[in-house]
Amino acid sequence: MESVVTALRKKFIGCLFLIFAGLGALLYANTLDAPFYFDDLGSVLRNVHIRASGITLPEMRQAANESRLNTRPLANISFALNYYVHQYQLTGYHLVNIAVHVLTGLFLALLFRLILRSPALEARYGRHADALALAAAILWFVNPVHTQSVTYIVQRMNSMAAMFYVFSLVLFLRGRRMGAGRPAWPWLAGSAVAGLLALATKEIAVTLPFMMFLCEWYFWQDLNRAWLRRSIPVILAMLVFAGLAGVLFLGGNPLAGILGGYEIRDFTLSERLLTQLRVVVYYLGLLAYPAPSRLCLDYDFGLSRSFLDPPTTAISGLALLLLAASAFAFARRARLFSFAVVWFGGNLLLESSVIPLEIIFEHRTYLPSMFLALLAVAAGYRLIAEKRIAIVLLAGIIGLFSYWTVSRNEMWRDPLRFWADGVEKSPNKSRPHSNLSVALRKSGQWERAFAEATVALRLAPQSFQNHGYLGDLYADKMMWGQAEAEYLQAIRLNPDSAKVYERLGNISVAQQKFAEAAEFYQKTISLSPGSVRARANLASILALQGRELEAIAEFERARDLSPENSDILFNLGLAYEKIGRNREAEQAFAEALRINTADRQAAGMLAEVRRKLAAGR
Repeated sequence: MESVVTALRKKFIGCLFLIFAGLGALLYANTLDAPFYFDDLGSVLRNVHIRASGITLPEMRQAANESRLNTRPLANISFALNYYVHQYQLTGYHLVNIAVHVLTGLFLALLFRLILRSPALEARYGRHADALALAAAILWFVNPVHTQSVTYIVQRMNSMAAMFYVFSLVLFLRGRRMGAGRPAWPWLAGSAVAGLLALATKEIAVTLPFMMFLCEWYFWQDLNRAWLRRSIPVILAMLVFAGLAGVLFLGGNPLAGILGGYEIRDFTLSERLLTQLRVVVYYLGLLAYPAPSRLCLDYDFGLSRSFLDPPTTAISGLALLLLAASAFAFARRARLFSFAVVWFGGNLLLESSVIPLEIIFEHRTYLPSMFLALLAVAAGYRLIAEKRIAIVLLAGIIGLFSYWTVSRNEMWRDPLRFWADGVEKSPNKSRPHSNLSVALRKSGQWERAFAEATVALRLAPQSFQNHGYLGDLYADKMMWGQAEAEYLQAIRLNPDSAKVYERLGNISVAQQKFAEAAEFYQKTISLSPGSVRARANLASILALQGRELEAIAEFERARDLSPENSDILFNLGLAYEKIGRNREAEQAFAEALRINTADRQAAGMLAEVRRKLAAGR
């Protein structure tokens, strides 16, 4: 009998995988060429530390620990593995993100199934637990709000943490159900490992032990207060764990770390807390009605200055207070409702409270929204007597959400449409205008790009990025004086911007001011030692000045940072050849030709140095 049950369970899991893989392909196939956006640039595209040339411990350690968000090492390693396989070809990054979403959907269906078959819910939902769990997981999976966690490449940090989080819960609940004579420890050990992987992917996983505890109390201990009192040592241990995690992520003084973070924000701690009351209510509305016309990467969400400014702050606070009170008051009679509220609030707590993060992002709902989907399906199952009507209604919602997801993903594919949509939805926010300007510049629409950059600067005149964007546009038209003025203004606002110093170097080269350019490139390298282009440009200037040995040293450092760059290898070969180091020149030209087989200059120089070597020179 047990073998039959095991076979059925494997078949069920296999069917789940096929269902979610099919849905993932259907909903996200049109995202495989969606470009890098926003934080993708810093964490992936310009992150030299993920550019792995091999799967070695030093390279993975560098990706994990030296990337900008080094508190998320596993996510950084995943980007490094992507880079190792296919460099910056977009399809690979998107396939991994879609696979993560597919596995999260599968694990979520298994989690819902375990919850619905728990002692607290078995009598009410156990008969149809498989169907309800699958329907709820699909409803969550197709929600277009989650496109920001899947299509936006860098938010793999968010979705992958959620994947391990849910998997850890599944293993924990499966292990605690093991009967006499069957060891639970392999399941519990696996749960601990998955939990640590979640925490190594993103800090949101710090709530996992609390949710495990609450799952046990709600669904297996029947909200027994005596059991809760006996568990006080466990609760204290979880609080210690949370405190240690805070020290790990925020430094030795978490309070100072939190307060210090507000120095770079245009809102205060109290303003953020008040505004989050409205943000959380907005999230709930967005999850219920996620039309693409409501979705936006960069919201212009007005701040709350007090409970009455705007008045919706107090209304939102009262609504959330009533929701929390209802979850507490009806915990026994409406177990699933109560837990869904606790899950939603508990998993939003980190990103919607005191941490000085930006005000609102859709991806923050990915993990918190899960049990809301189960609650919606369970409510329909209980309240709609005619099951065929319930099925048709659910199918209609899933179909509509799926259509909206595909539509939103079409927007992600085209940066011009995407940022134009962002400007339309956030017309008084600088960043959508500046990002639209960048997209217009890339498409060759200089005048429109200039107009958007000017609007962005008017909305945020103290933004060094906006001065830099405007400088780039002037540089495109060889208006060197105007470009230099904007870049210098950017430097005044942010003296540590390596990119702006590099651009100053570039326009100095264009004006043949090589000594000036060398100084700017040296400043760039001092601020960003991993800047490959700055090193290569500095090396070229040194070579022009007859300082071959210094040029070779810089070319070699640039080569070590970007070993597959054929241009650097070719120029290194020229520098070697100039001072008679023909054996090394041969190697450099051969490597350049291996990388770019169509490089006739490299082929010609390789033949030349081989003739010299054959002649004994």
